[in-house]
Amino acid sequence: MRGSNQAGRLTSVAVAAVVLVSGAVTWVGADWVPVPPLHVGSRSALPAHSTATPAPGEPGPVVVAIGDSIMDGHGLTPSKAWPQLIGQATDWQLTDLASDGSGFATPGDDGDTFQDQAAEAVALNPDIVIIAASSNDLDADPDEVAQATSATFAYLHDALPKARIIALNAFWGADPPPAELGLLDTAVEDAAEATGAHYLDIGQPLAGHPELMQFDGVHPTAKGLLVLAAAIAKAIRVDTAA
Repeated sequence: MRGSNQAGRLTSVAVAAVVLVSGAVTWVGADWVPVPPLHVGSRSALPAHSTATPAPGEPGPVVVAIGDSIMDGHGLTPSKAWPQLIGQATDWQLTDLASDGSGFATPGDDGDTFQDQAAEAVALNPDIVIIAASSNDLDADPDEVAQATSATFAYLHDALPKARIIALNAFWGADPPPAELGLLDTAVEDAAEATGAHYLDIGQPLAGHPELMQFDGVHPTAKGLLVLAAAIAKAIRVDTAA
């Protein structure tokens, strides 16, 4: 989402997030909802879809995140972004390429689209790529968004045939999302299905919780990002184990 604009359901108004770090449990908030450990093996030593844990001393998987300001932790320090939170709780070697305002068809504040971020991702030869739909594309032509989304996934598939591509739905804040957001999710789901990527619909974990949003009502607070991280980590773990 632009800096200037706008799974599981929370069981109470209190923040429900847990991060497992090297066997130690860090609880956040009043409701304690455990998220199983997340292990995705390195491509160099394990099959592309293996769930095994790398051997002691072996580097963890190289992971690249492609996305918008929700993914880069806008308004907070980079370490608070949800990909970073998951990376800190796992053995990921993470590079977060997300930038404010970016979308599949919408250039961000730095002039880059997700296709540009994808080119940077390919240069890193990652084991895992995480990419999410973005509300930044709401004002773009739907056909253009669908074409750009399809092209981005096809490019990642062709350039990184051994990598695991994980696609996520677009995230919204406390208010109900517009119906048009579903079109963006559908474009990502269709592109993922066409290229063998893994589409995960996390839902809207922040829905109904304005206390988890920053003053702009668009970007999550640090606690809100913990909630996203917990929901996404759980979904990835379940998908990886399937």
